[in-house]
Order: sequence, then structure tokens, then C-alpha cells
Amino acid sequence: MVGLLALAACAAAGGGREGAGTAHGDADSRQSAPSMTQAPTTSAPQGTFSGAWQACAGTSSPEECSRYLLVQRGDRICGIWSYVASGQAYEGRVVARAMSATQARRTHVCGRPGSETDTECVDSWQRIDRPLLLCDGKLGDMARADGECFADYEAAPSLEREWTALQAEPWVHDCLSNGP
Repeated sequence: MVGLLALAACAAAGGGREGAGTAHGDADSRQSAPSMTQAPTTSAPQGTFSGAWQACAGTSSPEECSRYLLVQRGDRICGIWSYVASGQAYEGRVVARAMSATQARRTHVCGRPGSETDTECVDSWQRIDRPLLLCDGKLGDMARADGECFADYEAAPSLEREWTALQAEPWVHDCLSNGP
């Protein structure tokens, strides 16, 4: 009896993940492939924002793409961001809270001082209030002037190894449980 209940619970949890990939827009051809927006195992944190995302428009090499690697458990989102500007690499950590399957607010950030933060992670967290949005199968970190979603970060299956490693980081476990 206990085994059947456990099996039923696993089946129900798996069914919830199926819809997570399409909750943020039209199901296009990218969604039919294994999606980085879904956790690879049942024990990993899950949510529509989870995954590896990158924006490469205007870059001359993949190393210059802007990136978010995000892990979501419930409404809590924790991860890392990176970008290159003027030949310099910037990276750091981010904490956000999901308000729906397609909208979240970044609440804390830290990292190499630049346009995203002025606070090093070894020092503390900087409080912010900026969006994370999902639309048309992409992630955005800003809205258009009219409030419409602007998303240019695409799912990046090539970053699966980095995303998986991020999930094992002690600070991510702490962030998902307690937050800054």
C-alpha cells in the first residue's frame, strides 16, 4: 500500500513538470526537445524559471553571451548571472521570487561591480527590485517601456553541465531554503 502511494505521488509530481515547459508561452519547436527549463531529476528543484539561459545577439563568440543559470524551488529562485561589456567579464549571484509561472522579481544581487551590482558577494547582498519574465519561450530581465515582456535569453542546453553543477553548490541550497 505504501509503495502504491509513493508511486502515485511520483506520477503526480511528474505530471506537473510536463506543463511547466509550456506555461510561459506557445509551445514551439524548442519545447519539444529536452528543455533546460525543467530539472533533470525528480530530486532537483523545479520551476518554470529553472535552467540555463543565454543571450548572444551582437556577440562575436559564445564566451561573450550574457547568461543566467537559475534554480527554482517553489517561488524561490537562486542562480548566477554573467555578461561581457567593454572586453570585461562580469558575474555574480541573484535571488528572485516568482509571482507567477511567467513573472518574478529579482530581490538581491551581488558580484563583480558593474551595471548589475555595486556589492561584492564576499561583502553582502545588494537589495534590488527588477523583473525576470518568461514570454514566448524566452527569459527576459527587463520590460519594454509599455510594460510588455522583452525576452532575449534563450534556453541553452549547451550549459547543462554548468547548470547541474550550480544545483550542487552549498550557497544555492542555503539560498533556496533560507535566502539572504
